[in-house]
Amino acid sequence: MKKINPLYLIIISSFLVKIFAVSIVGDQKIMNEWSFLIHNFNASGVFGYNVVVNDFFATPLFADSDDIVLPTVYMPPLYFFLIYFLQVASAEFFNLTKLVIFVQIILSTVSVFFLYKILQKIDNSKLTIIFTALFAFFPISIYASTQISSITLQIFLLILYLYFLSKFFDKHETKDVIVFSFISALLILTRGEFFIFFIFTIFYTFIYFKVNLKLLLVTLLITTFLVSPYLIRNYKVFNELVLTKSFGYNLLKGNYKEFKVEGNPKIIEKDFKIENLGIKTDKYFEINLDNFYKDEAIKYIKNDPFRFLINYPKKALTFLFINLNSSYPGYYNLIHLLPKILISFFSFIGLILLIKKKRGFFQFLAVYYILNILFFSIFFILPRYSLIILPIQILLSISCIKFFLRKIFN
Repeated sequence: MKKINPLYLIIISSFLVKIFAVSIVGDQKIMNEWSFLIHNFNASGVFGYNVVVNDFFATPLFADSDDIVLPTVYMPPLYFFLIYFLQVASAEFFNLTKLVIFVQIILSTVSVFFLYKILQKIDNSKLTIIFTALFAFFPISIYASTQISSITLQIFLLILYLYFLSKFFDKHETKDVIVFSFISALLILTRGEFFIFFIFTIFYTFIYFKVNLKLLLVTLLITTFLVSPYLIRNYKVFNELVLTKSFGYNLLKGNYKEFKVEGNPKIIEKDFKIENLGIKTDKYFEINLDNFYKDEAIKYIKNDPFRFLINYPKKALTFLFINLNSSYPGYYNLIHLLPKILISFFSFIGLILLIKKKRGFFQFLAVYYILNILFFSIFFILPRYSLIILPIQILLSISCIKFFLRKIFN
């Protein structure tokens, strides 16, 4: 009897598990800011969720056709485009929420395959299958694929980003550069801050791998060209060349009084009621509001820099390992916590081992991992952020296990 390829078994099983999980923990409707964005675009043709209440007060609302919807620069557009495309494609024949989640499950399942291909570059033994299965059935990954959130799309694109980058490191082929550039642009349109990691990748590749400068310039040009329509839109609307505008709010949320690793939006809403700020509700509303938050955050940090320096490593350690004081429901469930602790421990050891090695793709992963920790710890650490680094933790962990196996079996 012919043996079933274990990879296919993992992929099919993970797909079925996620389909089953929808009935237990899946979202039943388009949630949070995405519901406002979709509804308000349908009602007004404006990509925005803040609706004008009066001259100095706007708030997220479901707009009527005669309401003024303010254009947003807070949310990157790609996940919105995905939902809107599926809404148009479904033509009301399918439940939109279920269709979005089904597409996310497909993306999550395809991610398993491409992570397997990257793992093969490290080790083509049973360890590859074991760690592929670990990623495929990681509880928070299964849960995330059933939620209306851009995180599954982001992880899918990140794994493709790493896969084509590793191919490019091996062969320096132009076709891999083109695909890599396209994926980079999509990631930037999914999470605006990814632009920082993309630029880091370009510089790291040029300095440590001596890659042809022309190829890197091609990457920059293609990526910039693909992102430029959204940049042009923002410049025309807000008179600023900006991808997203949330730095100020995020900085204040993660560093204001009554500190929480996960941020403290409620204290911001309490202390800075939007209706009392006197910010005019014109098209620059979000820009001016975020600038206000930024000024308040910088003022607060300057007044107590020691507190910022104490809290920063707390957030970094939470990102590396676990949050010892989480307020999120279900965070301390062993089904979630035990795999997270194990992968955090092994990836940390793998990080230490790889950072000492000669230059290579997996040393790049170690440095990329550190950069994520350093960057996001400036703001706050949400539980779903662990998914951002999960593929890299898997890749670092297999290096750790290989090291211990070599030591044990000489």
